[in-house]
Amino acid sequence: MSEGKTKKRILIAEDDHWLCTSLVEALEDKGYEVVGIARTGKEAVEQALAHQPDLIIMDIRMPELDGLEAARQINEKTFIPIVLLTAFADPTFLERARKARVLGYLMKPISIAELISAIEIAFNIGRQINHLEIEIENLREELEARKVIERAKGFLMDAYGFKEGEAMRFLQKEAAKRRVKLKVLAQAILDMAEKLLEEAKK
Repeated sequence: MSEGKTKKRILIAEDDHWLCTSLVEALEDKGYEVVGIARTGKEAVEQALAHQPDLIIMDIRMPELDGLEAARQINEKTFIPIVLLTAFADPTFLERARKARVLGYLMKPISIAELISAIEIAFNIGRQINHLEIEIENLREELEARKVIERAKGFLMDAYGFKEGEAMRFLQKEAAKRRVKLKVLAQAILDMAEKLLEEAKK
C-alpha cells in the first residue's frame, strides 16, 4: 500500500489468540489499520456495526454465532466486505456464504500473500457493490419523487383546472419560492388534499 493513502480499516473476528496476534502484526506491517478484535460471532456483529470497518476478516468457527451467521446479520444491516477463514470444507458452506454476501474465503493455514490478495479483491468488489447500491437507491428515490409529483400535478389539474404544463410550472415556482425540494412540496399538497377530503366527509 502506497504512503499517503488512507489506511483500510479492518476488523478481525478470530477466537484463536495466536492466529489473531499474527494477523494483527501482519496487517499492520502491510499498512492496514486494525480497528477491533472480536472473539465471538456476537462480538463481531456488535463491533462491525460500531466501527463500520472497510472490511472484516472472519473465522467460520466462532463461539456464540458461527462466522457465516455473524456475516449474514452484519450484511443484513449494513454491507461490509467480508473474507472468511475456514479450516474445513462443508457442502453447505458456499450456499450460506452466498446468502451472507461474503466476498471471499481462504482455507487455513493461510499465507499472508493470499490474505492480502483476498482483502484487496474483496475490498474492490465491495466498493463496486456499494456504488451500485447507492445508484439503485438514488433511482428508487427519484422514481418515488416522480410518483408523488405526478399525483400532486393530477390534484392541481382536477381541483384548479390547471393544464399539465401549468401544474408543473406552479409546483416548480412554489418549490423555488419556499426553498424546498419539489417532492417535499408535492407531498405537502397531497397531505393538504387528503385533509380536505377527510373534512368533506364529516
